[in-house]
This record gives sequence, C-alpha cells and structure tokens, in this order.
Amino acid sequence: MLSAKVTSNLPQVRKRFNKFFKQFPDIVTKGLEQAGVQLKEIIIDRTDKGLDFNKRRFVPYSPSYAEEKGKTVVNLQDTNRMLQSIDSKLKSKNKVQVFFRSQTQAKKALFHQKGLGKLPERKFFAYNFKTEKLIRRTFEDFMKKEIKRLKIWVKERTLLATLLLQFQT
Repeated sequence: MLSAKVTSNLPQVRKRFNKFFKQFPDIVTKGLEQAGVQLKEIIIDRTDKGLDFNKRRFVPYSPSYAEEKGKTVVNLQDTNRMLQSIDSKLKSKNKVQVFFRSQTQAKKALFHQKGLGKLPERKFFAYNFKTEKLIRRTFEDFMKKEIKRLKIWVKERTLLATLLLQFQT
C-alpha cells in the first residue's frame, strides 16, 4: 500500500495576496505620482532647450524682442514664472494631471501654446507617443519592482501581470 501526505501552501499564498491587494492601491498611487512628476520634468527640460513637444525648435523670437531681451534661444523663460508654475497631482485612483498652479501663468501658457495675440504658436505643454511610451515603461518598471519587493512567487506574478494589464486598460 502506498501512502502519501499532501500539504498545501494555500494559506501562505492567500496571506501574500491579501497583503499585496491591501498595498496595491498605494503602489499605484505612488507610481502615478511619479509619472506626473516625470512628465512635468520632461516638459520643463524640453522647453528649456527651446524644443516643442515633437522636439522641433520653437519659432524664433522677433528681432526686436530678441535684441530687447538679449536672447537668441527661445525657451519661454522671460521671468521663468510660467514654467515654475507647472505642477502635477493625482486626479483619481488611475489618473494624474499636469497643470499650472497659477491662472495668470496658465493664460500666458495658452497664448504660447495656441499662438494667440502677437505670439506665434509654440506647443510646449503637450507630449508625443514616444514620451508616453517612456512614462508608461517607467511606471511598469516601478510596478514590477514593487511587486517583486512584496515577494510574490513566480506563478503568482503571471496573474499579477494580467491584473496590471487589466488595470491599465
């Protein structure tokens, strides 16, 4: 007669999943906040280099303005208040917003963005598919790192990866 003893690690697995799902919203929140800060920094850095959201040079300043200000590089930084006013915040459990803290600076940015008044169009407050991919990859790497930190086993990672994909869509 053959005898066997079967043991299950189901209670341990259940305990780890419960721990993960309790921490999951906090992990997502932290990842989204990082994504918002990353986008904000990309916009500011790119604008500082004189490039629009597609990495093309901005329309040059008029000769009279360039002479008056002593500037040749178009980086939208006369007083730098507009770019300093850019911030990011968590809008909902799965959405982050990049915005201007000051209404005055937001209006100024709109004039640059749309080319209103005497200003030419300089689209700086936007992002392209490449930037979106970069931010998405950074978010996914952060999530993978956090999941790994929680020591979820390999078989469970497949399920968690599926959950991540469902969460993102």
